[in-house]
Amino acid sequence: MKQLVEVKNGEVFCDSQMVAEKFDRKHAYVRECIEKLIKEESKWEGRKKSTLTAELKDIPPLNFSEIEREYRGQKFTVYLMDQESFSMLVSRFTGAKAHEWMRRFNAAFYAMEQRLITEETNKKNATWVGQREQGKLVRLTAMDTVKDFTEYAKAQGSQNAQFYYKHITQACYKCLQLIEAKRPKLRDTLDMLQLNQLMIAEVVAERSIRKHMEEKEHYKTIFTLVKQDLERFADGLMIPNSGQQKRLEGK
Repeated sequence: MKQLVEVKNGEVFCDSQMVAEKFDRKHAYVRECIEKLIKEESKWEGRKKSTLTAELKDIPPLNFSEIEREYRGQKFTVYLMDQESFSMLVSRFTGAKAHEWMRRFNAAFYAMEQRLITEETNKKNATWVGQREQGKLVRLTAMDTVKDFTEYAKAQGSQNAQFYYKHITQACYKCLQLIEAKRPKLRDTLDMLQLNQLMIAEVVAERSIRKHMEEKEHYKTIFTLVKQDLERFADGLMIPNSGQQKRLEGK
């Protein structure tokens, strides 16, 4: 499922097509509203050079940019916009649903901006970079083991071996309660402790797969046993599994 916002050249944007879908407006109508805003902005920029105060002259212009998309052979224009431009646009939409989606988009903008800040801070931290590189080496070993497991499972009749690496990675995320963070470059947003825990979880999964293959377990049983080993690892870290988390939250 496509995210509400995306990153383009280090900046966070949403697009008019997504806005139209979530705010239950026709895309043509949303584009029309944007084009009116662009015309108004042009007039504002003209006034800024002459009649407005210095404080108002410092306000940056709205940021709309055009891209072209294609659907069933038909090309159409989509506008990308930053958070301020988005807010100016959707302030023209009324109703409870519009208010709800305005809040959701703004929350998505904030979360993505914080993620970018975390990524940038992490990349400047030499210790974090070293930990990240060590994690990559562990991941390569895990990938080799999953390749062996794929062949092992195929030999037992598995038809979905191409998904095993993804499933095992998700199991590692889940045991550390990172499963909700399905986003690009997840690892670049983790702190030192989380990186270390994830690295160890992948070692646990890799060794568990090897152990149970050597014991000639059926590939479906191995999946179950690996998940159990990961849950025991998480229990040792005092990280609640999904069932425990629901009970803690009163669900």
